[in-house]
Amino acid sequence: MKHNHLNIKKQEKVVNQFSWAQWEPQHQCLFYIHYSNMANSNSDEASLSALQFHDEPQHETVLNVPLNLPNRKRTAENLSNGYFDIPVPLCVHDSMLEVRVLSDARGFVAVCHYYLYQGVSAPLANDHLRTVYLAFSVTLLHHGSVVHCNIAGVPMVRAYESRPIFTMQGDQHLLVHFPNMCTLLLDVGPDHEPNCHIVIPCADENRSWKSTIATTIGSAGTVVDLSTMAVFETKITKRHLIEAFKQPNAVLANQQAILHYFIVHRRDMDVVNQLLNSVVDNGLNINCSKLLQEILVGSAFAQVKRNLLSDAVSLARYLPITISKHNIPLEIKVNGYTLALSQEMLENPRVMLLSPRQRLIPFRDDLWTRLWELLPGGSIVEDNATSRLEIPRFSNTTVAVKLNISLVCYQPEVLSRCSTPLSPGGSMLANSIANIAISDLSHSFQSSSVQLPFVETDTSAASKQEHVISVNLRELSMHLLKQSSMRSNKLRSRSMSEPNAMHVHAVATKYASSQLEISRSLCAHLTLAAGVDARLHKQIGFQLIDNIEDEQRRSLLMVLQRLIHAADTLAFPLPQGFPSFITYLGYKVMSATMFGQYVRCNTFLLNVDVMKKILADIVDNKEGVLKKLDLLQSLPHSRAKRLMNQWSHPMSVMLRAREHAAEILGGMSIRTSNYRRNVKYRSNSGVTSAFPSQHRMSPLETFLELLTAKAMLADIDYNLLVDATVASTKENMFN
Repeated sequence: MKHNHLNIKKQEKVVNQFSWAQWEPQHQCLFYIHYSNMANSNSDEASLSALQFHDEPQHETVLNVPLNLPNRKRTAENLSNGYFDIPVPLCVHDSMLEVRVLSDARGFVAVCHYYLYQGVSAPLANDHLRTVYLAFSVTLLHHGSVVHCNIAGVPMVRAYESRPIFTMQGDQHLLVHFPNMCTLLLDVGPDHEPNCHIVIPCADENRSWKSTIATTIGSAGTVVDLSTMAVFETKITKRHLIEAFKQPNAVLANQQAILHYFIVHRRDMDVVNQLLNSVVDNGLNINCSKLLQEILVGSAFAQVKRNLLSDAVSLARYLPITISKHNIPLEIKVNGYTLALSQEMLENPRVMLLSPRQRLIPFRDDLWTRLWELLPGGSIVEDNATSRLEIPRFSNTTVAVKLNISLVCYQPEVLSRCSTPLSPGGSMLANSIANIAISDLSHSFQSSSVQLPFVETDTSAASKQEHVISVNLRELSMHLLKQSSMRSNKLRSRSMSEPNAMHVHAVATKYASSQLEISRSLCAHLTLAAGVDARLHKQIGFQLIDNIEDEQRRSLLMVLQRLIHAADTLAFPLPQGFPSFITYLGYKVMSATMFGQYVRCNTFLLNVDVMKKILADIVDNKEGVLKKLDLLQSLPHSRAKRLMNQWSHPMSVMLRAREHAAEILGGMSIRTSNYRRNVKYRSNSGVTSAFPSQHRMSPLETFLELLTAKAMLADIDYNLLVDATVASTKENMFN
C-alpha cells in the first residue's frame, strides 16, 4: 500500500514581528500588519502589507500601506476585555487590533479598523462611569480615500458590547452594524465616488457581545455567533430605510442618500414614489426642494446609464449622479449619541501599490491589476505614481448660472422659430428630445397611469423649454468632448472601454432627453401626491384649476413652487404648458399684490394663453381695469399690444389711440395693414358735430390735420382715433 506524502517546501520568514494577519482564500493573498523601526524615530511604524501567492514564482508583496495605530506596548495581558482570534475569516491578532479587510475581484479593497479612544483632557472615572469615543475608519484603496466615523460619549461598558460588524451588502455598499446602537450603509463601490452614506438608528437587540465574537462569511451579510454557533443575517431592508427617511428629525444628507440608494442602485421607483408622498406631506420643510433636486439628478443619471450602448458607458462617469458633496462632514443623532461621519482623500495612493509593470508576472489579470486601474489616475500603461487624474462630473449649477444671464435677454417674440406667436405646436427641438426619451424609456420614474394636469402646448414664439434644453445640450457636449479627449490616452482599462468622442453627441442627447422626461414625470407625480388626480376630472389645464377646491389649489401651488425652484437650480427643463398652468394657479390662490410680485420677479410668466384667461376672468369695473393695466405693463411691448387689440374696453381703445398718435408724431409710423387701408372711413360729420364751434374747426379735425402733416392718410387709423375720442366723452366708462 502506497502513501502519498506532502512535499513540504523550505520555510521562509516573511516578517520578524506582526500584530495582525488575515488570510484571503479567494485571491490567495495574506494581509498582515507589521512594525518597522524608523531611522529618525524611537517608535515603531506600523504598515499593512499584502503578500500575493502564485504557483510559480511563489509570492510577491504587492501592497504596503502606512497605518496610524495606538500604542502597541499594551497587550492582552493587561486588558480586562481582550479579543479572541477569529476563525472565519481566518484572522490572527494580538487583541489590540480590530481590523478586517474586504475585497473582491473587481479591485475593491477596503481596510476596516475599529477602535476606542478617550479625550486627552477626559477626567478619570470608574469603568462603569467612563465614556469613550467609539470609532472606526474604512480605507478605500480603490478610491484613494478614508471614511472616518466616531460616536462620542459612549459608556465604556456599552462600547465593549457594541463591537461593529463589517460586511458587504450587495456589490456597492459596505454595511457597518453597531449592535444596539446604529447601522451604517456606506456607498463605497467602485462605480462612482464614495458618497451618499446612510445612517440608520437601531433598536435594542437584547444581545450582549461582550464575550462573543461575531464574524461574517463572504459578502452576503451572514453572521456567526461563535459562542453559540448561531447563524443569522445582517442586512438593511426597505422598511428600515423608509422609516429612517420619514423620521421627523431626519437629516437632509441622510434623506438624500436614501433617495440615491433607491434611484441609482436599486432602481425601485415604487419606493421613491412612496418617499415622494412623504416629501409632499412636509412641503413647508426647507429641505423639500433639495430632495426634489436629488430625485431629478439621480433619475436622469439612472435612465441614461441604463440605455447607453456598451461603447459609450464609460462617458457616464462624467455625468452628474447626486447633489451630495462627499467632503462635507455629517453629524446625526442616534439613540442619544452624536455620530460624526467625515471623509478625506489619501495623498498619492498609487505609491502604496505595485504597478502592473513591476509585478513578477507583468500585467497579470488579478485583483491588484484591477485595483491599479481603479485608483485615481490609474492606467495599465503608466507607472507614474505621482500623477493624480481627477474625473470631474458635469455640474448642472454651472448651466443654471449661464441661464441666469442669458434668460435676462430672452425675448420669445425675437427668438422666433419661424412660426406664428399663437402656434399650438411645440418646438422642433423639444419634440425631438421628447421622442428620444419616450423611445428609450423602459422602466423609470414615468408611469402610464399618471397624467399631467395640463396640455403640453406652448403659445409663445420660442419656448423657454427649448432654450434651456439647447443650453444644456451645448454645455454637456463640450464637457464630455473635453474630458474624453483629455483622458483618451490615459484611462485605458480592460474592464471599461475607452471614451470615444464619437459617442459624445449620443450621450448628451440622451441626457437632455432624460432631463425633460424626468421633469415631466416628477411634475405628474407631485400633482398626484398633492391630492389632485387629473384622471378623475373631465377637463385639464385652466378648467381643472377652476373646478378643484381652494385647499387643493393651495397645496398644489406649494408643491409646484418647490418643483420650479429645484428645476431652476439645476437648469432642468419644465414641461410645455407648465409656466402658464402655474401662473393661473398662482392668480387663483394669491392676492393681487403678491401675484404682481411673483410676476415682476419672473417666477410667473404671463404667456398669451394665460393672459387671455386672466383678462377674461377680471371684471371690467374700475378696480378690475386697474388690475388689467398693471398686468399689461409687466408684459413685453409686442405681447401687450396684441392683447390690448383683443380687449374691447374703452380704456384699451384710448390707450391704443394715444400710442398710435404718439408713434406718428414721433416719426415712427408704419403703414397699416391692408385691411385697415381698405376700410371705408366713417363720415366725419357726425363726429365733428359732437364738438360744435361756429368760429373754428373741431378739436378732432384740428388734430387730424396735425397728423396728416406728419404722415400719409393711409398710415392713420382714423376709426381708432374716432372711437377713442367718443370714448373720452363718456362720463363713466366703467358702466
